[in-house]
Amino acid sequence: MKNSPFSAEIYAGLNVAIAMVMLFNSKLSVVYSIIILLAGVYAIFKNKNMDGAAHIYAAYVVGIEVLLRMNSGGFGYEFGKYATIVFLVLGILVGKRNRKLPVSFIAFILLMVPSIFFVDYPTFDMSRQMVSFNISGPVTLGIAGIYFYRRKIPIQQLRKTFLAMLYPIIAMSIFVYFRSGSLEDVDFTTESNFQASGGFGPNQVSTMFGLGILIIAAAYFLNIRLFRVKNLNIILLLAFLIRGLATFSRGGMLAPIVAIFLCVVIMSVTDASFQDKMNRVVYIFMALFVVSVVGFYYVNEVSGGLLEMRFKGESMYDKEKSNMFSGRLEIFEEDIEVFQDNVLTGVGPGMASEKRAEISGVFAAAHIEYSRLLAEHGLFGIIAILIMVLFPVSTFFKLKSGDEKIMLILCTVFVFITLGHAAMRLAAPGFIYGLGFIYIFRKRS
Repeated sequence: MKNSPFSAEIYAGLNVAIAMVMLFNSKLSVVYSIIILLAGVYAIFKNKNMDGAAHIYAAYVVGIEVLLRMNSGGFGYEFGKYATIVFLVLGILVGKRNRKLPVSFIAFILLMVPSIFFVDYPTFDMSRQMVSFNISGPVTLGIAGIYFYRRKIPIQQLRKTFLAMLYPIIAMSIFVYFRSGSLEDVDFTTESNFQASGGFGPNQVSTMFGLGILIIAAAYFLNIRLFRVKNLNIILLLAFLIRGLATFSRGGMLAPIVAIFLCVVIMSVTDASFQDKMNRVVYIFMALFVVSVVGFYYVNEVSGGLLEMRFKGESMYDKEKSNMFSGRLEIFEEDIEVFQDNVLTGVGPGMASEKRAEISGVFAAAHIEYSRLLAEHGLFGIIAILIMVLFPVSTFFKLKSGDEKIMLILCTVFVFITLGHAAMRLAAPGFIYGLGFIYIFRKRS
């Protein structure tokens, strides 16, 4: 199978088959997640991560995390983040240590520790769960940053990494179709739609479809051919876009589009060699534009014009009520209020939800990672945000390779937008953020 020119298509088909099996018995996701973990650990030790097994298996976990959550959660709800951390840490430990560890990312992880001592839930188990839920995301980001920073990754290995994430996203799109049925059968409103997202969180499902779009676009930018079947990429783009739009969760679709747009603008202004890629970039933009228009028009028609209302921030129930931020603005403002009362240390991981409930009477998890870091980590959260934002900016101006600049822009912009609507509930933002700092190696012909 590895020697087949259509191996990528075959592996994608196998993942679709696995998803269909889980459709009939969701508890099989537990067994499959354990198999992934054991296979990954074995592969990393087998070749001491010389073949990039750590980041390839971590990429696969990132891609399949939501699909597992849709099916009994795999081996624990936070399996995706923990497995990603395990794979990358093992990759660091068993691989060659010929790179300096980035101090900024080590500091980022350490900044998450002090506020843990301020967690005050009634039971130890509840405290453990809240710390796990809220800290595992930033730790994933920090570990990914340490692992990927200036790590030399051959272009073919990067292709395998892209595909490892893409296979389960393709499978998830088929899974969602069979669980949700045709979009014509979906009852749409101007709210996020659980029915169209396979009965699971629309925000997370949309984020993964957005990640699929980003991967395909990045492959075009870097001149990486993912599949042998002609125009399969375009078909996948359309499928991800339609299914992502149908969730009515806007952030997941906006993140890759904005990342691609800003990448073209920034590279055109700062990198003269980028002009050589412009013909290819124009093709990408034309394809994305056509796919976006077709996808938006189709979903808008099926929903009776409600998708357009959703993107305008209008509510079908109350014409005077804005639906632009879906309640996130209120949560953000309450987080800022909590921060102002606990500037130094914050209230501790997960405790902001409790404090917000005292303010508004509504218990809700944060959707905006930036305000959560402020409310729950205080001054340490401010420093963490500064590291997360300023480090890629300073790194960008040190890079000489256009390919690496493209990766850094696409990955970090995608993550910054994702953190503004989906926080770090998934392993994807942390992993993708780190992936942006790789050193791409191309063999000279």
